[in-house]
Amino acid sequence: MSRTASKFEWNMVELPDGITTSNGNWYHTTSEAIQQYIPGLLKKHEIGKIIKNADHWVGSCNGISLILYLVLVLLGVDAFLSAGFALLFFLFWYYNTSAFVTPVLNAVARLFHFDGFLYVATAASLIYLSMQGVLTATWVGLGLFFLFKVGLLKMLLTWISSKRSAQKATRQDRILNMLLLRYGIKEGLYSGNIQSMQDSLFKTVNYHKTRKKNK
Repeated sequence: MSRTASKFEWNMVELPDGITTSNGNWYHTTSEAIQQYIPGLLKKHEIGKIIKNADHWVGSCNGISLILYLVLVLLGVDAFLSAGFALLFFLFWYYNTSAFVTPVLNAVARLFHFDGFLYVATAASLIYLSMQGVLTATWVGLGLFFLFKVGLLKMLLTWISSKRSAQKATRQDRILNMLLLRYGIKEGLYSGNIQSMQDSLFKTVNYHKTRKKNK
């Protein structure tokens, strides 16, 4: 009996109270709400494609921070100083991702969320560092790989944010909101005042969050 290696396949499920993905992200909106938010957008871009790109942006903080550390140590920067820069950048990017979201850079976000790229880049860099005798940078790199790739820091910050701002839109909702907005601008589909569009989506988000809690 032959066995084939299991391969992760991204998928999403749309429920009455929102959209959940195989990456563990929950977006408090629906196809109907998105259609009302930016009429005509889903005729140009499939909902699955939009949500998948949003997932890439949500997870990009881990990959970018890890690659930043590797680049710095390969350039000769002290390992602990490089780790400090990587952690600070992680915090900055985690809380400000939505400000940089744009369909034009979807491919970049996808790259930093792609396991194959991160595994190869990390393995090649750490092997090179160990061969050069830079063991501190190698061990620190392994620690950061575990921290970022497993997503422990991201999970901690997500938990803290959920406790501190229960009534506000979640990080993934803010990222999806900005991605939708910029898709609309790119396609010339947005109408009216941008701020009113954002307020409309956040009202929808809070409505679905309230429905979910009351169940």
